[in-house]
Amino acid sequence: MILVKRIFTAWAGLLLAWAAAAPAADFKPYPGAKVDEAVTREVRQAAAQSPLHPPGMAPTIYLTDAPFEKVAAFYRGLGREYKIPGQAGRGPQKLPGGKELQEAYFIFDGAKDLVTSRNWAKVQRPFVGGVKMMGSTPQYQDIREVTVIILSTGK
Repeated sequence: MILVKRIFTAWAGLLLAWAAAAPAADFKPYPGAKVDEAVTREVRQAAAQSPLHPPGMAPTIYLTDAPFEKVAAFYRGLGREYKIPGQAGRGPQKLPGGKELQEAYFIFDGAKDLVTSRNWAKVQRPFVGGVKMMGSTPQYQDIREVTVIILSTGK
């Protein structure tokens, strides 16, 4: 009986340790996704100059031809999906020409939101390489029919 209690206690301890660690998962690149070195460099340079970018955070840009839903489903299995407050009832954002911008956010370090997270990613389709404002109208640039994974990590 004492052996059964010890085995149960050890098993319960392992289960609790696993459950405590479950919210914190490591990011893994989507199979076949490749880092876009040029875009990553540009984004990091822009982030370093932005007062809105959290210090110590470094974005990395991955691109894949895989459909948005397959990539999002992959990350739902690794991290916790985060919904941006206030976006739930707004509906999908549209690009010029009516193309829908699909996006999802995932937290991998167990943080409560993107602001406090030091390991999160945004999955988006299509890729939008830049936005310039013409008055109050956004002008989207370098639109590519690929899924982009924007990983944000830091200390």
